[in-house]
Amino acid sequence: MKEIRIERSITNRSQDSLARYLQEISKYPLLDAEEEIVLGKRIKEGDWDALQRLVSSNLRFVVTVAKKYESPDLSLADLISDGNIGLIKAAERFDEKRGFKFISYAVWWIRQSILQGMNTSKRMVHLPMSQISGIRQVKRSEIKLEQELQRIPCREELAGFMKTAEEVVYDYLYISGSQVSLDAPTEGQDGVLIPCIVQYDKGPAPDASLERESLEKDVQRMMDILSPRERSILFLAYGMGNNRPLQNDDISTLLGLSTETIRRSKNKALDRLRGLKEIKMMRRYL
Repeated sequence: MKEIRIERSITNRSQDSLARYLQEISKYPLLDAEEEIVLGKRIKEGDWDALQRLVSSNLRFVVTVAKKYESPDLSLADLISDGNIGLIKAAERFDEKRGFKFISYAVWWIRQSILQGMNTSKRMVHLPMSQISGIRQVKRSEIKLEQELQRIPCREELAGFMKTAEEVVYDYLYISGSQVSLDAPTEGQDGVLIPCIVQYDKGPAPDASLERESLEKDVQRMMDILSPRERSILFLAYGMGNNRPLQNDDISTLLGLSTETIRRSKNKALDRLRGLKEIKMMRRYL
C-alpha cells in the first residue's frame, strides 16, 4: 500500500507544492459506509493498514476544513498539518457501531486540532481583523448574558443571543483562549460537544484533577517553544491527548518523513525542553 504523505508534500509553502499535495491525496478513493465499518473493526484489532487507509481516504476533507481558517497570517499548509493530526486521532477512536459516517465524527477532531494549533501560535501571529471583531462581539455578548443569567453562559446560549451558529461561537472562544466551561467532550463522549447543562459543580474538585490540569498547562506552555513539526512528532510519540504512543516508523509513515528525520526532530525537541528551567519544576508531579 502506498504510504500516506501528509507533511513532506506541504512543508514547502509554494502554490505548486500545495497543488501537488492536493493532486496526490485525490488519488485515494472515498469509502462507503460498509467499508468504514470494516476498517473501524480492523483498527480496533490493531490493524495498521486499516488505519492508514481510513486516514488517507479522508485527507481531502481536512483540506476543506482548513480552508475555512486560512488567512494572510495563517498558512493553509500549517492548518492542513494540524488538521491531519486530528484526523489520525479520530481514526484511532472511531466507533463504527454508532451508525454515522466517519467524517461526521472526525470533523470535530479536525477542527479541534486546527484550533489548538491556532491557539498555540496566536502569540506569534497577528489575527485578521475579522477574527478580532468576532472575538470582541462574543466577549461583549458573554458579559451581557452573564449579567442577565447571573452565571457564565454556555455556548448554546451565546449562539442564540448572537443569532449565529454554535460552532462560530466555539471557534472565537477557542482562538481567544477563553472556552466556556463545558465546551469539551465528556468521558465516553469522544468529541460529541455538550450544549447547555449544569454549569457549576458545588463540591470541591479532587486534588488529582487539579494536579492533572496544572500539569497539562505546564506541558503546553513548554511545548510552545517547539516548531509545529516538533510538536506533532512528540504528540504522536508520547500518545498525548489520551492516544496510544507511536514508534518512529509509524510516525514516519503518517507524516511522510524519513525515520531518521523523525528521530532527529524528536531528539532536538527533547533537548530544547530539557534546557528549560521550568523542566525542574515538573518533578513535583512525579
